[in-house]
Amino acid sequence: MGRLQSGIRVCDLGCAEGVALMLMAKAFPHSRFVGIDISQEAIETAHREASRQRLDNLEFVLLDAATLKNNRELKDAYDYVTAFDAVHDQTRPLDVLQGIHHILAPGGMFSMVDIAARSNLADNLDHPMGPFLYTVSLMHCMPVGLVDGGSGLGMMWGREKAVEMLKAAGFEYVQVHKIPEDPFNLHFLSCK
Repeated sequence: MGRLQSGIRVCDLGCAEGVALMLMAKAFPHSRFVGIDISQEAIETAHREASRQRLDNLEFVLLDAATLKNNRELKDAYDYVTAFDAVHDQTRPLDVLQGIHHILAPGGMFSMVDIAARSNLADNLDHPMGPFLYTVSLMHCMPVGLVDGGSGLGMMWGREKAVEMLKAAGFEYVQVHKIPEDPFNLHFLSCK
């Protein structure tokens, strides 16, 4: 939190309409924030709201996160990257995670918040929201993730698969934390 107060560069992938980023930009005016999303409509809405709130330390960019790993201009550009329930919806999630590794500065941190589930279906039998989450995944997340031949991970990709993919993307240090007062998500913290 101290670094955010003094001023760092932050990127949120899959930012949608930028709600989380706007809260961070207000709370940490010395830091610079960039939101990336593939939805033009979401980015336009985020721009309008950020302008209305007069947040000058925040910008939004229309970009496919799967292309970040090939972007030389963004190499080592951010000290902190976040993704809130967004990676499992990506058509090329490994490319996205590799891109995050690429845009993180040395010593940078990546916070991925995603569904608290296991990768093996049998390990989720006692999940209090399991049937609901599998239904949402089947009806929304998987179809979105299958666009253009995508991998279709779905929201129930699970802790084990998430850690495996983070390590495959180049993150050697990965910690998984429960989130107080949020039994449905986990915080995957990775450092470059």
